[in-house]
Amino acid sequence: MSRRDRRQDDARPAETPEIQSGAPAETRDDAPAPSPAVPRREKREKREGAGGLGALFAGPERSYIVRLTVTLFGISAVAALLLGIVYYITKPVIDWRTEEKTKAAMALVLEAEEYPKAENLVLPEGVTALHAATVGGETVGYVCEVTSNGFGGAMSLVVGVDLEGRVTGVSVIKHSETKNIGTKVVMSSKVLSRFMGLEGPVTLNGGTNRFDGVTGATFSSRGVTAAVNAALAAVEQALS
Repeated sequence: MSRRDRRQDDARPAETPEIQSGAPAETRDDAPAPSPAVPRREKREKREGAGGLGALFAGPERSYIVRLTVTLFGISAVAALLLGIVYYITKPVIDWRTEEKTKAAMALVLEAEEYPKAENLVLPEGVTALHAATVGGETVGYVCEVTSNGFGGAMSLVVGVDLEGRVTGVSVIKHSETKNIGTKVVMSSKVLSRFMGLEGPVTLNGGTNRFDGVTGATFSSRGVTAAVNAALAAVEQALS
């Protein structure tokens, strides 16, 4: 070989070696694509009950939930039992105080010796009881126990009515009216005395047979007026 031929051979680029069969799989075109790791993990978690509600009722979490549920149920049961005992003990006292307060209110709205309860009467809505006010065994009028609604909710009243069907007095036994607003009506004997001598039906802030309520306490004034009208209707029915 001549010196020129050797120089041409040296100038040829070296051939790239073929990839051997032992090369890594990821460099081969026919290698299978790896499956994502996340879907496999999600399938495994679903199969094993991991995560979500399944985790709360599996393994140590399950016993904790059971203990917590039993504890809360026990506390609730004990609290309910104690409330029941307190109610059972205090109810007779509350009923006695309410009865005494009602009797005092009856004497305030229409003075009499006895107040026997009238029986076998269909009373108008709102009237819970009708009592005859008697002196020496003779009826001088009637006293009605009435419920009505004010701004703060239900209220209980006692209304006295004479045999002429005129109001002799009004007393509020129980109420939930706003202090210094609704209480200006239900707790003021001066305001409630405006009903005395009125016949039914009584109107509010208008008409000749009206009750002048308190400004800013319209709902309370309306509630008391409705109670008085219910009592007048009950007595009219009893007299007829």
